[in-house]
Amino acid sequence: MNLTNPTEEDYLGIYSIMFWTLTLIGVVKYICIALNADDHGEGGTFAMYSLLCQHANIGILPSKKIYTEEENLISNQPVVAGRPGRLRRFIESSIIARRLLLLTAILGMCMLIGDGILTPAISVLSAIDGLRGPFPSVSKPAVEGLSAAILVGLFLLQKYGTSKVSFMFSPIMAAWTFATPVIGVYSIWRYYPGIFKAMSPHYIVRPEAGSYSAAPSSASQARAEAMFADLGHFSKRSIQIAFMSSIYPSLVLTYAGQTAYLINNVDDFSDGFYKFVPRPVYWPMFIIATLAAIVASQSLISATFSVIKQSVVLDYFPRVKVVHTSKDKEGEVYSPETNYMLMLLCVGVILGFGDGKDIGNAFGVVVILVMLITTILLTLVMLIIWGTHVVLVALYLVPFLLLEATYVSAVCTKILRGGWVPFAVSVALAVVMITPNV
Repeated sequence: MNLTNPTEEDYLGIYSIMFWTLTLIGVVKYICIALNADDHGEGGTFAMYSLLCQHANIGILPSKKIYTEEENLISNQPVVAGRPGRLRRFIESSIIARRLLLLTAILGMCMLIGDGILTPAISVLSAIDGLRGPFPSVSKPAVEGLSAAILVGLFLLQKYGTSKVSFMFSPIMAAWTFATPVIGVYSIWRYYPGIFKAMSPHYIVRPEAGSYSAAPSSASQARAEAMFADLGHFSKRSIQIAFMSSIYPSLVLTYAGQTAYLINNVDDFSDGFYKFVPRPVYWPMFIIATLAAIVASQSLISATFSVIKQSVVLDYFPRVKVVHTSKDKEGEVYSPETNYMLMLLCVGVILGFGDGKDIGNAFGVVVILVMLITTILLTLVMLIIWGTHVVLVALYLVPFLLLEATYVSAVCTKILRGGWVPFAVSVALAVVMITPNV
């Protein structure tokens, strides 16, 4: 965040935006709606496109095959009986609309891959940067080198499969979701007990708050999108229970505690997390935060494997090796070529940018755009597949479109400050995928 003389009202506005963004997008959009738009247990933008292809003749090529999760051919024709609606008839009859729909889905998938490059880099780098608080003599190159080494180790673990890696990481997430809200509650009690008044939406109207909160809100939204794309690795029910029982309340309390601390220490916004941690528990929290950053990186890596597998099955991506790492979950996959390419790109981002703030500029661009694409595709699923009444669709589409469009306008200024990197990667991947098919 680039703040200038922040005030109490500024911080209350920032927390209000973060709370309502997390609630509306994390809970309402993803937990309550998007997780139901799965394609044979798999999620993500390309899974929704595949689902639409199964219910309407909207594929670009007539011979395009649609597969089940076991990768057996089932049909290349729509499976919905009855008279199609106007929207479906329009898309089926317009080659331009069908190409735009395919391009939208591919861009969403490619931007998620771009997110899979940036999230591990910024998460681990930001966590390791906590070393420089008690030890200012630690140089940036040392932080970058240690971060890169940790990521290399994480990518080398991927061949063992998501289930084994997740089992190993579960205690870490349990420690994180317990420790951070406890510190948050302590900070609320010590610094600003009235912080929850910021849940009132009227604090959002402060114009400064929107641009200040774009980065932290983007981080939360990235996790939500990864959660949706990770459906092939975890069941819908397990994701819903985990998010609502631990992740959501943990984030609400943690952000509240950080905001309470910052209201009383207005100039510490450049490193708000580590500075709000009490000194007696600094090192335990440093270890937990570092390990949690690795787990957060894992979610995007797994999501990238899933979307690559979906696009390979539908012949929209160059053939890469896809290994099924679980006998029970067909969606749990590992791609060696994708894994090592991501590893090289993540290390390259750390060494190239060298600063978590600079990576943050790039991070926000792809996250917000892929969220917007998910909103558009989910609207089509509602209309074409679920047959949702147009009034209910409007009640979903209008608020989320306005919210995410606002975030898009806030992060557009970051394109020239590093945001062009993931955008360029996404466009390059999209060209590779779409050229042979259109």
